[in-house]
Amino acid sequence: MSVVPATPVLEPLTASTPHLPCDDPTTLRIRHARVAVILVSSGDYTPRYLAACYASLYAQTYATDLFTVFVVTNGVSEENRHLTRHVARQARLLHNSLNLGWSGGNNTAIRVALDEGFDYLVLLNVDTVVEPDWLARLIEAAEASPQTHIWQSTILLHGTSQINSCGNRIHYLGYGYCQGYGEPRTWQPSTTAPDAASGAAMLVRREVFERIGLFRDEYFMYYDDVEFCWRARLAGYNIGLAHRSICYHKHAYRDPSVWLYYFQRNRWMTLLALEKWRTLAVTAPCLLVAEALLSVYFIAHGWGRAQWRAVRELLKGRTWRTILAHRRHVRQLRIRTDAQIVKHFAGGIAGVWRRHPVIRYVVNPLLEAYWAIAKTFIVW
Repeated sequence: MSVVPATPVLEPLTASTPHLPCDDPTTLRIRHARVAVILVSSGDYTPRYLAACYASLYAQTYATDLFTVFVVTNGVSEENRHLTRHVARQARLLHNSLNLGWSGGNNTAIRVALDEGFDYLVLLNVDTVVEPDWLARLIEAAEASPQTHIWQSTILLHGTSQINSCGNRIHYLGYGYCQGYGEPRTWQPSTTAPDAASGAAMLVRREVFERIGLFRDEYFMYYDDVEFCWRARLAGYNIGLAHRSICYHKHAYRDPSVWLYYFQRNRWMTLLALEKWRTLAVTAPCLLVAEALLSVYFIAHGWGRAQWRAVRELLKGRTWRTILAHRRHVRQLRIRTDAQIVKHFAGGIAGVWRRHPVIRYVVNPLLEAYWAIAKTFIVW
């Protein structure tokens, strides 16, 4: 799907508008790092979520003169924009006349923040609330470990003490999933570093964007964060989890017919753009069998149209021109080998799906056995 770019309209912070308050004398002032916190709102997200999210940012203990909140409205009505200005009075407002999706909306603010010299750029879903020391702990983790370039907060399911994501993992068939989903807050991941950071609460050092580029505009939504983190790791950057930085996500499953097209299309575009052809050849037998079985499953549940739409999009010449252009870009960035990246990918299906008896006792053993053998051939 092609997205027509729109010129953003910047609504400047007026001189009479006060900064976000901070009365805590223990406020962290770490290297005076300037931080841009970016929210993207489209559809009905402003009336549903913005007030609570912004109120939690208003209460942050991080030095108020060191961080700025950007709110991007994505193709919303004038009434929605007026509500945004009323709710987020101290924020920098950016408006896209068209809905550019999660990737395009964030890129609008990222370009402005990079141009204005911010040290860290933090992406935060508008359907979240954060603890008062959320940003301070996120910056604290980044400053304490300069060799780690992308950080994710610990994301909990809103209203619970259960985990939404303790860093995201990638399956060797390209599926991204939330690590620790549904586990208690005290649960600890077995891996030292996640494969990807969730875009729901992600910090990125400015130099990462400057070197590898921004999010893929054409992804629109879903898988944007996975592709970006995978690309960053190939370029030599590292990802970490800021355990003490706590974010609560009002996460809800959507009708698969809504997101399936983007998820499937973007997953395949990511695999085809980031993996070497030899790696794809090693996993191709399992990939094709899995895709055929998934197609049957989707059709049986009434989602076949979304799957077929994704397949048709992947067969288009313009899609392949985009993929090949991305491959050339990644080739120039690449420092790490495929072996260094994909051998750490998960072999079995995790998350809520792993509890199904068929997944647990049939599918996962087969997937893991295949990967245990296949990854030994990936030496490039």
